[in-house]
Amino acid sequence: MTDELPENDDFKALETIKDVPIAPAHGIAAIALNMALKYHDMSMVKDGQLYQQYKLEGRNITCIGLEDVFETAMKMEAFLLGSSERIAKIVVDALSIRVEDDTQSPQDSEGSHD
Repeated sequence: MTDELPENDDFKALETIKDVPIAPAHGIAAIALNMALKYHDMSMVKDGQLYQQYKLEGRNITCIGLEDVFETAMKMEAFLLGSSERIAKIVVDALSIRVEDDTQSPQDSEGSHD
């Protein structure tokens, strides 16, 4: 496996910027868009006979538009961006509980000596 780009004219223009760092927010947005595309790709009916059968049965088959994909991507991006805040809250809560336990322990032990 090599780190070289595939031999394709579409990617040759991007060779000059292949090592340029990107901001974490742009990376998260790209991941969210990719996840949204995969999500909507999984829910598509790709078999022609199955599609015709669904139509005959009167099942609701909705068209997936670009707006649907971007809406899903925005929801996933908001969730991914909020993950660091959720993790920080869990850590702070765990530390505050530990501090409360530590401050209560000496008082309890002092009261038990009397």
